[in-house]
Amino acid sequence: MPAYEIYFRCGDCQREHTIHTKIHLNPGPDRKQSLAEFFVGRTMPPQASSLQGHRAFCLKTGRKFKLDNNEQILLVPPANRAPLPSQLPLIPDAT
Repeated sequence: MPAYEIYFRCGDCQREHTIHTKIHLNPGPDRKQSLAEFFVGRTMPPQASSLQGHRAFCLKTGRKFKLDNNEQILLVPPANRAPLPSQLPLIPDAT
């Protein structure tokens, strides 16, 4: 069962930030989608609904706030996640 990284759309800086949480869904979205978009017309499982009220942190402004809108909580499939800086390939020196 794939693990989906959870991001949120920040209202302060208009960027997307991770909340360093993953949930397992089967089936899950094949592209980045908000909880509201993916679960429209379906019952949301407990692991997804528990994200509401989660505390989030804006890396740009330093402000903390609660996630209270399913439109701002994003499910990101494993293949769509950008690599962390530590996972990027090293570029050899041009010497």
